Amino acid sequence: MAFSFRTIDLNTDLSTCIQFRKDSFRVSFNGRDNGLDEDEYIDLLKKRTVQFPWGYVMVEDIGQVVGQMEFFIRKYEGRRIGFVSLYYLISDARGQGQGAQLTNYAEARFRQHGVSEYHLRVSPTNEHAVRFYEKAGLAKLKEESFNHVVWRMGKTLR
Repeated sequence: MAFSFRTIDLNTDLSTCIQFRKDSFRVSFNGRDNGLDEDEYIDLLKKRTVQFPWGYVMVEDIGQVVGQMEFFIRKYEGRRIGFVSLYYLISDARGQGQGAQLTNYAEARFRQHGVSEYHLRVSPTNEHAVRFYEKAGLAKLKEESFNHVVWRMGKTLR
């Protein structure tokens, strides 16, 4: 299965984006959705889909939406880096070795925009995600704490 990627269309994809974001929290944080503020999330999507249309995308398999990605460019400790805020696949699409298509897509876009390093945050209790990111070449940079403990992981692109 070869995924295709298209920019999120908030007119048609908004409810799916909210559903996927909530599910990503449940998967990451042992069943809790962490009280997603939908209005705040919608405002963020409105801004970022305009600013980074190449990084706010739906993932499709033969015309069916099977996932979503959110990634962008930001400053971190004085450097310009890529940051992935969401890699998401529906449960039926997980565990089949297809996730590499998401990292390959994001890494290609970061390179196109002159970014040579990217980061993401992951719950250390989400062992499947941690293993996936390590297999993709990301390494733990440090532990951070928000409403919960997360690991900041990063990768230098070659």
